Order: sequence, then structure tokens, then C-alpha cells
Amino acid sequence: MLLNQTDTKDLSYKAIFSDIDGTLLNSRHQVPPDTGREIRRLEGLGVPFVLVSARMPDAMLPIKDEIGISSPMVCYSGALVVGENGEYLYSGQVDLSEALKIKDMLKKNHPMICCNAYGGSKWVVDDDQSSWIKREESITGLKASVGKIECEFKKEQGIHKFLLMGNEDEILEVEDLLKQEYPHLSVARSNTCYLEVMNGAVMKSKGVEFLCNYYGISMDQVIAFGDGHNDIDMLKAVKTSYAMGNAPLEVRESAARVTLDNDHEGLLAALKECFGFD
Repeated sequence: MLLNQTDTKDLSYKAIFSDIDGTLLNSRHQVPPDTGREIRRLEGLGVPFVLVSARMPDAMLPIKDEIGISSPMVCYSGALVVGENGEYLYSGQVDLSEALKIKDMLKKNHPMICCNAYGGSKWVVDDDQSSWIKREESITGLKASVGKIECEFKKEQGIHKFLLMGNEDEILEVEDLLKQEYPHLSVARSNTCYLEVMNGAVMKSKGVEFLCNYYGISMDQVIAFGDGHNDIDMLKAVKTSYAMGNAPLEVRESAARVTLDNDHEGLLAALKECFGFD
């Protein structure tokens, strides 16, 4: 589907890259109908709408299907890029031996942190009765699996992401610790209580760059939307970027522009501004 240059000859922007939670979705975790319709209209004109999220692929597909689009997806904040037909275009993992060391350290020094391990379509936890896990299951509509990562990811010999959940103070403490002990890894908060740990080469901006190269378009020809700290590198990497009105100050300051919040269809308002329609 991506990119029909004949169809897009009158459009300045050739692709749209958007975070999901707090950006595309409102606070009720829904895609506003008018926003969905405009996304479909633009894709019909050859402008793909690419979901870019810390989520796993299985938690992104229902949103993609709900909107009715067929674009690729940037999953795990760039650790996995999935093509239109579900094929893996890029994969960057944390080595399993290193993941085990991190998990052991957390269990010993920060036992209150809820540790989630992700790889491909697998979501592995120690305790699926945790309130943190229950909350995440309700948001994503998926079910976590209880297991040991050394067994669950033995074949892959790596994971795409750790998602660490906990109170804000402890998350900040763990973030500082991991950045000091593992400077080669990517460590970033997706919200005040969630910390993402991935391969050091992984960033949302790298996923955007990969797809721009893959389809032969410039980073100056795309639009990016986000609201979280893990969106900052993506917002800085493209010429036309929008932070949501609900984003923290640091995120808003990293974007070229700021739009309305996610409960007032800020994404749709920005699309109207960029593509010049009423």
C-alpha cells in the first residue's frame, strides 16, 4: 500500500507516525470516530498511518483493525518493525543472559517492581494476579503468561523489552540505576509508573527512520505524534512533530508544535492543520 506517488503528488506529507496511548487513544482507550475516518481517508490517498508504540504487536493489531488500515507497525518502541502482512522487517533484542541478570537484580533489590518480559507475541510475568498486570490486561485486552524467561525465550535467546511497573519514586530510582549499570541499553519511561528497557539501538525514531528508508521517503516528509518521554527522540527526529496537549512539559518542549489533548482530538486537529481540510 505504501506509498503511491501518483496519489500523493499533491500532498506534502508522505506518512504519519503516531504513538497510541495518550495520543491516538482518548482517556477511555478509544479511537475517536472522526479521527479514525480521517486516518482512513488519508491512507486511501496513499498516506499511511503507522502505529508506533511500546506495545507488543498483538496489542496493536486490534487498534489497527478497528481503524481499518493496513500500514506497518513499529512495536516495542522500535525493537520490532512489523510489515503490512505481519512479517518481521526488523528485530533488535536484549540478549537473554543480560536480561536474566537485570531480572535477578530487580528481584533482589526492588522486589516491589512488577517485571514484564516481552518478545514477539509473548508476554511473560511471574505473577498474573498482580494489580499492575490486571490493569495492563484490561487496557490491552491481552492475557499475560506466567513463566520463567530463561525457558520461554530459550529459542530466541533474547527479549524485545522489559516493562517495569511501580510507584513513581521507585521507577525513577530504578531508571537511574539501570542507566548507570547498563549505559548501552535503552531505558525510558513511557509514563510516570512505567519504565521500558530495550536494546540500546532501539528508539522510536530508529523505527521511523527504518520505514522511511524502506519506502524511500525523507524524514522531512513525515509527521510524528506523541505524548510520553519515550516519544521525545521521535518528535525531535522529524521536521514536523506534534506533542499532545496532555503531554508533560519536557515532551511538549521537544516537539515542533503542540496540539490539543487526546480527549479533544488533538491528533485530528493537527491533521487538519497539516493537510488543510475543514
